[in-house]
Parts: sequence; structure tokens; C-alpha cells
Amino acid sequence: MKVGIDLGTTFCAVARLDEAAGKPVIIPNPDGGAITPSVIQFLEDGQIVVGTEAKEAFEAGEDGCVSTFKRSMGSGEVYCRFGGKSYTAVDLSAILLRYLKEEAEAAAGEPIEEAVVTVPAYFYHRERKATMEAAKRAGLKVRQIINEPTAAALCYGAGHWRENACILVYDLGGGTFDVTLVRMGKGGQMETLGTQGDHLLGGRDWDGRICRVVSDKILAETGIEITEYPEAKRELDQAAEAIKKQLSARSAVPVRLQIPGYGRYETRITREEFEAASVDLLEKTGFLCDRLLQDLGLRWADITDVLLVGGSTRMKQVGAFLERRSGRVPLAGVHPDEAVALGAAIQVHLPMPDYAVMQMAPPEEKSKEEEGGFRFFRRKKTSPAAAGQQPAGKTGAAGPGYFAPGPVGEEKALESALMMSNAEVQAHAMGVIAVSADGTRYINKTIIPPNAKIPVKCAQAFQYRTSARGENEVEIYVLQGTAEPLACEIIGKYVVSGITHDRANNPTRIRIQYSYDVNGLIHVQARQGKSCTDLPIREEPVPEDMSRFGMPIEPEERTTVVAEDISVVMAVDVSGSMAGGPLADALKAMCGFVDQFSDYPGECRIGVVAVSDRSQEVQRLTTNFAKCKASIRSITCGMTGACNDAHPFDTIRDMLSGGSGRKIAIVLADGVWSHKETAVKAAQVCHRKEISVIGIGFGSADKKFLQDISCGDIDSMFVEQSELVSSFGKIAQEIGQGAAGAASGRTGAEMAAETWEAPGERKAG
Repeated sequence: MKVGIDLGTTFCAVARLDEAAGKPVIIPNPDGGAITPSVIQFLEDGQIVVGTEAKEAFEAGEDGCVSTFKRSMGSGEVYCRFGGKSYTAVDLSAILLRYLKEEAEAAAGEPIEEAVVTVPAYFYHRERKATMEAAKRAGLKVRQIINEPTAAALCYGAGHWRENACILVYDLGGGTFDVTLVRMGKGGQMETLGTQGDHLLGGRDWDGRICRVVSDKILAETGIEITEYPEAKRELDQAAEAIKKQLSARSAVPVRLQIPGYGRYETRITREEFEAASVDLLEKTGFLCDRLLQDLGLRWADITDVLLVGGSTRMKQVGAFLERRSGRVPLAGVHPDEAVALGAAIQVHLPMPDYAVMQMAPPEEKSKEEEGGFRFFRRKKTSPAAAGQQPAGKTGAAGPGYFAPGPVGEEKALESALMMSNAEVQAHAMGVIAVSADGTRYINKTIIPPNAKIPVKCAQAFQYRTSARGENEVEIYVLQGTAEPLACEIIGKYVVSGITHDRANNPTRIRIQYSYDVNGLIHVQARQGKSCTDLPIREEPVPEDMSRFGMPIEPEERTTVVAEDISVVMAVDVSGSMAGGPLADALKAMCGFVDQFSDYPGECRIGVVAVSDRSQEVQRLTTNFAKCKASIRSITCGMTGACNDAHPFDTIRDMLSGGSGRKIAIVLADGVWSHKETAVKAAQVCHRKEISVIGIGFGSADKKFLQDISCGDIDSMFVEQSELVSSFGKIAQEIGQGAAGAASGRTGAEMAAETWEAPGERKAG
């Protein structure tokens, strides 16, 4: 059989598909219940007890009990020691999963062939990899890992499908919190739009607030600090969960404790006191909900439904909070404790998705943290040297799945859960430690943005100058997150080796492919030149001291010149005097200019403006050079008027505001502009914004005017019409110091888009 397993912090569940009914069902545990406590007890005789019996021992204060170890998944640290043995969270999870596997097989009377295991949506690569390892040790063949909120949405959708419904899944478990937005499409197609979360926030934190309230009462009434009495403190900790559950049904709950040296202590805690003590925890979940909607460009009004998942959502304050926030009563269409396992049991039967191919995120979507050039590090005993830079690109089909709201259909149950399909996302951006354009600091360069559809792969190419003495290796530090490098999760140190030296000492081309597989796990591959063979990559431990990546780069370490990101806007005069040959030659020169940057190793964005009586943006900044040239060819004489009453500098300034790297404007005119003083003042504003303006004129153009609007290290030009193509070529060479690798005849877009088979790549079905 194929099963879905909810591996929870406090409780677990296993489900399978009832093929006759086309619906998932829970496989009962040995007690006949649906959920199994995630508690383990190690006995002195070496036996291991799991589940309900272990939880009862834990609540009774017996030795050898352990719980909530899911919060330490991926840390690699020892979580506990019993009987002379050390156990990590992976070890404990493997014990728990093996117990679940064996009991499910016994209850169903058949072996488990495949399983889908769920994880918090906000789990990073390390936690996901650790979960896979635990499942493998437990003897499970894992088909896929999916996010818990997604699984719950699948469970809900099977019985309550509403086309175009936009559902916020609020998943508050015992140890983790996730909020995910899903959209129901046509024919059972479900799409995850995005997710946020905190894998260290859950019901246990609310338990802690109950302990705090009671401890404060004890201190105020008796003067006793309960933390000084471990047995009494443990008794309170163990009672907190039960008190919390009772407060969901009662307005006040009595608390009785035995305190050494004092005797029996009694008090009561009210729901009002509990909610006041934990309001900040609730607001933290609300902040994450708000941030998710903001990231997706949505409002609470765009949400059609709120779905509660996880046992901790039974707290009265949760439903009331979300109703105030969303204006909607949360749905009650799923069992909070069972929905995740039931949804996983559906997913294990659904087809596996194909890899999507992505290029770099559009420059306008990048944060300030991503400014600058991209350098890998050559392996040296001294300071790292830069080796190359990523080419430009754009978001592909794997980007965030924004949607146009449509009418919500009537609710219906699907004939079979197997009619469904699911497009999942990875919450975390994937990036690498890179060097800023000015070479002064380390930055996080995003490769795959957050909430990208998975599986997804993105290939990057860069130029690398090899050494004849060997040691031709490249270090790549992969990150998850969008903050500065040291504030992100540093996933791994990948060392690319086997790079061969170019005897002519020309830079060699290295292609790096990054991918998120269907489980949200990271893979890195590399190839050299046109080779179809992967270069060797070894994963080394991340150094304990990474502090240098948070410090400025010393001048003596800046030994390698890197290709700088550049943004260029070309403005062309389209007044009546440009009719015929002048405009045709100008457009030809502009297209040739674009071609000069086809293999530029940095990121190059080019935009186009037409100007005469008014200024018009013809092409916004883009790295799609084919699209840019098509826009240039679409320009016609007089499209913005027949005279020269306007100037392009306000438009240029707006187009080049923000962003990163060097900013350049090339202004082409063949006559005298009507309002020269106004144009010169506007050009000077661009100069102050660090935009280099280059004036090119021919025909009856005003040479003094060209000099006044120009600035920077490239002088204005007055040329013959026949020299336009060569003049634009000269400017391109001065800007980019030549397009590296142009002899290959390959466009930058082709280089950026090239991908190959990713590890574990599987076709649909």
C-alpha cells in the first residue's frame, strides 16, 4: 500500500487511500485512535516505548522520556542520551517513523510500498534532508516530501472543491507554524501561491505562557521562585498542555501543585489571563500572514476562505483572531489533527511534476541586498579571488503564481481525490555568497526567488580564468533566504573541481546549475565549456567561522576585476528630420549595440525611449535582447510628434532609478531641440543620480548641446550618419570593455537559459 505520514511535533498520523470510495482514510494506531503522540521512552532494559504509553510515562514524570525533537531536525546536535547512547533528532525521528510504519502495516495487513511524508512549509534544506534520512533509516521508501499546509488543502479540496477559491491555510501545530495560500483551479488543479512560517513557533510556546502566568502567581502569593524546584517546575510544564485544552472549553481552570517546603498550592488561571499572556504569539502569526499577502500583492479581502489546521487552532483565541483579521469565519471542513496525513495519502497517488526552467529574477524584483556583480571564489590558502560573474536572465514559468481573481464556483465533492493535481512552492529563496559590484563587501545573490514552483532548475554561466599551476577549483556557498549572507541559512559549501586550464590563457566558461527538487532539496551541478559531462562537486562542511563574509573586503584582497552589472537606456530622436535613412541607420546601430552585450558576463539591462514632442518609453529595461531589438524595430518617425518640444531625461531618470550597477543613457539626435536649457537641467539631474549620459549627434545637431548633456568617462560624439553603427560599437566596447566570450556566437539569453537534467528529475506520471 501507499501511505501518507504526518510526522508532527506532538502527534503523528498515517493514512491511506480507500480506492473503492476514492477518499483517504486514517489507519488506526494500536489504541484504535487516529493520532499517535510523538513521544519516546527509553527503558533501563534497553526496550523502547513509543506513542500513547510513552506520553503517559512522560506526564507521570518517569525517566527516559523525550518529545518535541522535531524542532531540532537538521541541527546534527545530540538531543538526548540514554543507556550510554547519544541520539540526534534524526535518530529519534527514525525510531518514531519505524514504529508508525510497523503499526500501520500490522493494522492494514499489508506492507507499505511507498510513502509521502509531510514537513512544515518553512523547513529549510537541512531539515528536509534530515527528514528524508530519518525515513530511510526507518525502512520507508519516500516518494515525496510535501508541505503540511498543502497536504491539508488537498484533504479539504477533495470534499469541498470551489473553483477560483483562494484559501489561506493557517497551520498551527504543537511546535511549528505555517501559513500558506492556495488557489483552486479547474478540474481539481490546486496551486500553492506562497508560504510563510516559523518552525520554532507552535502550541508548546502557548504552554510556556501558561507556565509563566502560574509561576508569576506563585511568586506573588508565596514568594517562591518555582524554577528553583525542578520537580514542581516539571509538574507544571507537564500540566500546561492539559490546562490549555481545558481553557478552550472553560473560562477558568484550577491549578494544583505540590511545592517542596510549602506543600499543596492551588490557584486558577482564566482564559482572559491566558490570552493576554500569549497575545504577542498570536500577533506574530498575524504578522506572517500579512507578510505573505504583501509578498503576493494581495489583501485580506482577496481571501475567500480561512482553513484551520493543527491541534493548536482549537484555542478559542485563534479562530476569533482570524475572523477579526479576515472578516470571515474560519472553515470547519477538515479535522485539524488528521487533515495533513489524509492529504499526504492523496499526494502519494498523484503524478510527479516536471522540472520548470528558470532564469534569474527580473532586476526590478530584486532587493537591494542583491546589488552588484557575482563572483565565485577560487580556492587559495590566502584570501579568495573573484572568478566570474553571472549572466543576466529573467523569471520563467517557475516564478510565483499570481492569479487574476474570478468568480468562485459552487462547492462540490470531487468524484475521486485522484482527479486532483498540485503545484507546490519552496518558501525560501536560493542564493549564493557573492561580491558587490564595487568589490567592497559580500552579498547574497538570489538565484531562485522565494515561492518559486518546484521542482525548478536554473543554470548560470560565468567566465573563469584558470591557472596553469593547477588548483582550478571554485567554491560556492549556497544560502536560503533574502537577507545579508550571515543572516541567512548557509546550506552548504560546494567545491567544483576538475576544471581544465586553457593553454592560451583565455577565460573558460563554467556553467553552474542550481535546482530545487520536488522535495524542496537543493542540488548543484557544474560543467565546463560545451561539455555534457558534470564536473566533480564535493560538499564540504561549512566553516565554523564565517565572520569574514560579514566584514568589508580589504583593498589588498580585491585582486580580480569583475564584470559590473549595467543598465543602459537608448533615447532616439524620432522627429520629422529623422525620416527615411537617418532613422533606419539609427535603429540599425541601436540593434548592433544590443548584440554587443549578448555574452557580457555581468547582468546587462537595456531599455529604449523615443522622443520628439513628447518622451515615450518604447521598451522597459530588459535582459531579453531579442525582445529589445524587436521594440527598436517597431519605432517609427513621428510616433511621438513631428517636432522637438520634449526631452527624454525625465523618462530616463525614472527608468534608471533604483537597481544596481552602472547606469548609462545614450541620447541620439540629428537636430536642434526647442528647449535646450530645460533639457540640460534635466540631464544634470540625471548626472547627480549617477547616470552617465552620452550624447550622439549627426546632421544639424548642436555640438555644444551634446557636450552639455553628456557626462562620465565616455565623451559626446558628433559623427557622420554613415558612422552611427561603428560609433555605437565603440561605445559598447568602452562600456563593457568588450563582450567576453563573443566568439562563441551564443546569446546571453541562451547561456542563462541552458539547463540539463537535474538530479532525481522525473517526468509527470
